[in-house]
Amino acid sequence: MELFTRLFGSLLVFVYHCFDRIVINGYLNGLSRPEQVVHFVREVLGIPVVSKEVLSQRTNHYQNWVEAFARNHRIPIEWAGKGVRKEDYVLPALRRMVKKNAFGVYFIFKSMEQGRTFRISVPKYPSQDPNYRILAHQMSRSTTGADARSALSRIR
Repeated sequence: MELFTRLFGSLLVFVYHCFDRIVINGYLNGLSRPEQVVHFVREVLGIPVVSKEVLSQRTNHYQNWVEAFARNHRIPIEWAGKGVRKEDYVLPALRRMVKKNAFGVYFIFKSMEQGRTFRISVPKYPSQDPNYRILAHQMSRSTTGADARSALSRIR
């Protein structure tokens, strides 16, 4: 890898797409499994019942954090337009980053996407644990800060 970087480093552009999915699927992949979500909510957060409201609150907290990050760092955050090639749309912002020899997030696209979420239901028959809930994967549309564009190496 070091040789590759030395030979081609001046031509590399590294762009994160879908940073939220990179974090969840790579770093926190356990939170993609129902039993780990239950453990996180109950043991880490100290909330006894996993509910739609609890998960929605976490989602809203994350989205607010992304928006605050964008605002505090003066990063544009916009809805992705239909028929617009994202790479072309953000090219002026990328060029400004390169010109300043700066690195980091320079643009965030928001979009509606189909993805896996959790459906939470109360069991049909009572269990010994009154806080027991059934979490199952489902496909759902949701708003995401799906494309966080980052300039992590230079373009020449």
